[in-house]
Amino acid sequence: MNIGRFTKNLFESIADSGENFLSLGRLRGTPSQKLISLCEDLISHKGLASGLALARQIVNRYTLLSQKQKLLFFLELNLKIGPDFIIIQSAAEKFSKTQNDENLKVLSESIKSKRGKLFSRMIMAPNGAHAIVLLREDLLGFLSSNPELMGMDDDLKTLLKSWFNPGFLLLKKIDWNTEAAILEKIIQYEAVHDISNWTDLKQRLAEDRRCFAWFHPSLEDEPLIFVEIALTRGISSSIQDIFSNKNSKSKQADTAIFYSINNCQKGLKNIPLGNFLIKFVVMQLSVDLPAIKTYSTLSPVPGFAKWLKAELKIGKSNFLDADDIEILKLIADEKWIKNVKKCKALEKPLMKACAAYLVLAKSNEKPLDAVARFHFGNGAQLFRLNWMGNISTHGLEESCGIMVNYLYDTKQIESNHEVYVQNGELSISKSVKAYLD
Repeated sequence: MNIGRFTKNLFESIADSGENFLSLGRLRGTPSQKLISLCEDLISHKGLASGLALARQIVNRYTLLSQKQKLLFFLELNLKIGPDFIIIQSAAEKFSKTQNDENLKVLSESIKSKRGKLFSRMIMAPNGAHAIVLLREDLLGFLSSNPELMGMDDDLKTLLKSWFNPGFLLLKKIDWNTEAAILEKIIQYEAVHDISNWTDLKQRLAEDRRCFAWFHPSLEDEPLIFVEIALTRGISSSIQDIFSNKNSKSKQADTAIFYSINNCQKGLKNIPLGNFLIKFVVMQLSVDLPAIKTYSTLSPVPGFAKWLKAELKIGKSNFLDADDIEILKLIADEKWIKNVKKCKALEKPLMKACAAYLVLAKSNEKPLDAVARFHFGNGAQLFRLNWMGNISTHGLEESCGIMVNYLYDTKQIESNHEVYVQNGELSISKSVKAYLD
């Protein structure tokens, strides 16, 4: 029995019954104003059936708003049911004078946003979880020009972290027999290495490949995040080898190469799903394929080229040698890849620069590169830099063709994770350190 579908049908039935208790004819104003009125009703509502019906009305009406109306809705909602700072200050003063459990409870309740209560009730509607994910995706698009909505995003993030806890998620193997609706979404959501057609997808689901995805019971056919894996003999150094099947030997494979990880739902940004996905997949593969002894990624370095160009523009760098800077200026010629002499001159300086970018360039004491932060945080080791790892146009534009292997040593993952989290210490191989020396 599909628990997610059963729950959805049950909630639909209850909501249908609750429709009889709603009085929607009294609503006045613009679509966003009507929606605000329904939201205020839902916050104070007590009935189960009518509450689910009301939540469903809000979810359905929100989807009909234009982008402009959605922004007005968020801004108005923030003013109407944002934190009441006067009440919070009064509760804080009372607790400061008399510090006991009762006053602490009052203070805690005053801090809780009505927005959080609203979203917690909306998510209970049929299709409510997916609706909240899409709603947050809309909100994220407005944050840069409307920073006052950051608090609302914090409320949504808190809710989604609890709902999309890995303990509630289902790990599924994706193969050629998976439902067509899901396979179509794998093609749609692949953002690292585009899947051009069904034939391309079939090759990625062949005998020497694996694909796994997280699913949530409330989002039946919507993958949350998925990883693509090639089974190889040894650690692959280029995406060209992966796609040409040069190292893919399923019967003699001793290595699993994680070559593409894709977040499917933009509304789940900064909800930690990938961290657990890799570890769960490693556990699954170790059971299914005991001959696999090595787990490694073949990862892009998406921010490297942009960072390098910024360093070269400044003219002097804390990370690059003066002599290397002069040679690195050759990348200004977009056709350098086709010039054998320039490629040979650039190889060592580019590899040294990439190592510096991954290890030394920091933001808030963490690696500047988002992919590096992700893998170091998971307990991986920066194992090897690969010259000409991705010579596609995209690979050259984002990382000057360099790709990276992050090694997941099952004996070291947890200790690497702990020293990174506690001390910011990065696990780096001798070959990478050599570039820094």
